[in-house]
Amino acid sequence: MVKKALGYAEALVELEEILEQLEGDDLDVDGLADLVRRASELLTTCRASITRAQADVDRIVEELDELEADLDDDPEDEGK
Repeated sequence: MVKKALGYAEALVELEEILEQLEGDDLDVDGLADLVRRASELLTTCRASITRAQADVDRIVEELDELEADLDDDPEDEGK
């Protein structure tokens, strides 16, 4: 079975769960390193998702700007 890549929302939920465990009174010191390691992995996932989303938004805005510039430069509109 292929494991589905974790999305931003799922990673954020798991991060919140880890934070609750770290803030709790019954913290298992033996598992602390594992929790911190997993939190680091989840943060990397979230940052990558944000970076991809920002790149997508930037690309879309650039395409829209180019389209607007092309429409502004349309020679058919110059005679009107």
